[in-house]
Amino acid sequence: MVLLAATRLAAAEPTVLLASRWPSVPDGHGLSLEDQITDRLTQLGNALGRHLDLLSHDMFRLTVDGRHRHARVRIGGGDTETLAFRLDGDIQFDDANAQVHARIDLGFHGHALHLELPAFEMSPATCHGYGIELRLPLYVQRF
Repeated sequence: MVLLAATRLAAAEPTVLLASRWPSVPDGHGLSLEDQITDRLTQLGNALGRHLDLLSHDMFRLTVDGRHRHARVRIGGGDTETLAFRLDGDIQFDDANAQVHARIDLGFHGHALHLELPAFEMSPATCHGYGIELRLPLYVQRF
């Protein structure tokens, strides 16, 4: 009798060890709450951009990428044969600051001018309660 009970305990022991070494699969495989909020805000920003593009007859466009904290804004329109103006900007957000890379395209009677503006930074400032601080580079040196 004693021999039979000892073999049953020995047989049950590997499953107990296996369960302690290999925990069960986690319940949820979905995105974290932070990622869900980021994706939802990205969808809302892009929906707003599509509506503004439709309402402005292609004069204003906004696209948002919340995961990479990036936005692209385009304002302007027209035809280069008569008169055209476009301001196109890429905006990269870091904590409270925004790095802006902007371009301006002008067209007048078949002539086109493309201006690449220097990158600048925008950050909130407290001047009488509200404000924005623009940091413009005076001298850029590249190696």
